[in-house]
Amino acid sequence: MFLKHTQLTLLMLVMAIYFLCNLELIHNITFPKNYAEETLGLTSFVGSQDSLGYSYELAHNQSHGFFDDISNDDWRRLQNITYETWPNHYSKDLMKYHTALVKGSSRVPNGRWHKKNSNWWYAENFQEEFHCQFAKRIPSDSNGDGPKWVCDPHRIAKQKSCLVYSVGSNGNVMFEKAVKEQISEDCEIHTFDPVGYNRRNGEFRKALQGYSTFHQWGLGTENDDRNPTLGLRTLHETVKDLGHEGRQIDIFKIDCELCEWFTYKQWINDTISNFTIKQILVETHNAPMPEAKDFFYDLHDAGYVIFSKEANFQNGGGGVEYGFIKLSTDFFLNNSLYKNL
Repeated sequence: MFLKHTQLTLLMLVMAIYFLCNLELIHNITFPKNYAEETLGLTSFVGSQDSLGYSYELAHNQSHGFFDDISNDDWRRLQNITYETWPNHYSKDLMKYHTALVKGSSRVPNGRWHKKNSNWWYAENFQEEFHCQFAKRIPSDSNGDGPKWVCDPHRIAKQKSCLVYSVGSNGNVMFEKAVKEQISEDCEIHTFDPVGYNRRNGEFRKALQGYSTFHQWGLGTENDDRNPTLGLRTLHETVKDLGHEGRQIDIFKIDCELCEWFTYKQWINDTISNFTIKQILVETHNAPMPEAKDFFYDLHDAGYVIFSKEANFQNGGGGVEYGFIKLSTDFFLNNSLYKNL
């Protein structure tokens, strides 16, 4: 009798060790809500769901369904990373190393911002604060500022629809071509540029044929000169003209040489836009103040987190490629839950 009890104890010990050594396997298994209570008779098992990865509800809800396989436990860790990063700048005085305004250019109405010291500004401020496990550089086989980091493109590929806006072209089609080839050939892509031709790349519309629909206008504000030769429209006008009201723009890629500081509020104003942008891939240029601070703070307040930051090294670090993804603002409110694990 004693031997049988000893054997049973040893068997239970071996099973427990095996269970602990294979927790990672459990992460891929989804049990019914009352599985532990009804099948195993263990009421305490339900209370351990998060740490075992059985529930993905928190990530699903706070990403509007984009992340559907991240456990509550891991999602709270992501929350904590973001929480501990904010306000996400090294110096309280963001005027240090900011870009100064100097006269002498028509590209900015009242002058231009030189990029002196902006590489120092970006080195100290607004770093990556959220991690996409399967982020991919699109296209993955090129250099310079043509490619963009996309958060988990496989998640976009499995959606029922895919809408991409590419603002600023210069006739370079590498990004649009890569979206079709590396994300999904079903993605609907629209490219915008007030210029339609240059000697290096020829006719933009022809170059983009088969990959994207080209529109010869740029992104502007309501206060911009409506001169047709400038070809400027607001994002709201663009969405309405193309019949995309009520849709989600899955990727909004923009490189518009300083217009980001003046147009970004159009990207995030959900109250009047009747569209949403899931991922913003933007190259920021120089570091004007207070525009730069307002840019990052306002995006944060709208639920956007930085998942990628890549300096434009060919530009001396004065321009930076940023990747933002939109989450529910509840993501920022529930960080304290992580402390209770």
